[in-house]
Amino acid sequence: MTEPTHSRVLNDADSDYSTKLPIRISISPNGVAVFAEGYGDGGSVEGYGTPVFLELYRGELRAIIWADINSEDPTHIIPLNGARESNWQPI
Repeated sequence: MTEPTHSRVLNDADSDYSTKLPIRISISPNGVAVFAEGYGDGGSVEGYGTPVFLELYRGELRAIIWADINSEDPTHIIPLNGARESNWQPI
C-alpha cells in the first residue's frame, strides 16, 4: 500500500535566483521516492521517474541516486549508517 503523494515546490536556495521546482514525494512500504519535474531515471517513462529513492535494505538506510538519466542502473548507492545519531562524537 502506497501512501498519498505529497506535492510541494522547492525554492532555489540561492536568493539571487527565483527558480522554483515542483516536486512530489511518495511514501511506500519499500521506501520514499522523490520526483522532481523534468527529472527522472533511466528505467521509467517521462514524468514518472524518480532520481532519488530512500530505502531500508538489510537493516541499512541508503539513498539510491540516478544522476544520469541514460543509466538504467543507479549511479550512486549511498549507505547512511555513518549518519546515525549513535555515531555522533562531541567535539
